[in-house]
Amino acid sequence: MGKLFTDEQIAQANQINILEYARQAGYSVEKITPKEYKIPGFGGLRIDGAGRKWNCFSANAGGGPIQFVMYTEKKSWVEAVKQLLSLSQNQNNFLYRTSRDIEKETEEKGEFVLPEKNSTYKHVFAYLINTRKIDKDIVISMVKQKKIYENTHRSCVFVGYDQEGISRYASVRSTNTTGSSYRGDVANSDKAFAFSIKGLSNTIRVFESPIDALSYTAFLKQFGSENKDHMLALGCLGDVSLEHYLKGHPEINRIIFCLDNDQWGHQALDRWVEKYKPNYAVAHHFPKGKDWNEDLVSFFKEMEQRREAEATLDLESEEEAII
Repeated sequence: MGKLFTDEQIAQANQINILEYARQAGYSVEKITPKEYKIPGFGGLRIDGAGRKWNCFSANAGGGPIQFVMYTEKKSWVEAVKQLLSLSQNQNNFLYRTSRDIEKETEEKGEFVLPEKNSTYKHVFAYLINTRKIDKDIVISMVKQKKIYENTHRSCVFVGYDQEGISRYASVRSTNTTGSSYRGDVANSDKAFAFSIKGLSNTIRVFESPIDALSYTAFLKQFGSENKDHMLALGCLGDVSLEHYLKGHPEINRIIFCLDNDQWGHQALDRWVEKYKPNYAVAHHFPKGKDWNEDLVSFFKEMEQRREAEATLDLESEEEAII
């Protein structure tokens, strides 16, 4: 019987940064020193500052990324490798940050500067409206509020603001529809001020990405429902922005988690239900596919196929009538 994984695949799985994996998975990662982090609730689990090794003395366990997934998620070695490889195939490049990148992050942050604006919005409009199928009026509204714009690399920039209307956070998503695709936060962004849409109700809906939040809003409009809820895009699976948003909006007493329908989303939901349920009414709404934009694109594709089928039937009926 041949090997399940090549040496290159195993090496690839072992290159994933444990700190970034833990944050993406929704674990509460706490800094002890620049060279050591911990995850509470796992019996003294420690991760080195470079994100390459971990150990838990109480359980006499430790190792690299594969062993980390095995230990924290009770997976077999094969399951752990498969999961790590699936992440690499999804182009989560931030999971491969070097120790130098981590060291830079632990240093004092520099000034946050938004990427330079392009002279046009056409690439962003084409990407969000034509490719992602987000309602045109919703996109234009976000542009007018300066929450979305196009940078000089023709990428889409999603901006988050503080209470004074000062930009404090931005994430970039390339508008490429073929080839490699980039996504990531702008340097020195403050996750506490992630992309959001202020609502009028006592409910907040929580998403992983701005595109999913906008896709959900587009669904509501498609079915004749005006969105009145607060919408927050975490930008990952950490909840620092949710904690901050709730402090600034004491009127909110209900949280609906609209996370991705994958292992990451389900694991984060389990943790956050336990965390927020004592003080909030908590519910969840998972998409049918992987995420809300995938559902939105599928919805319009099915609508188009239905229209084409109906047009074909109408044509056949007219031909029969002539004959």
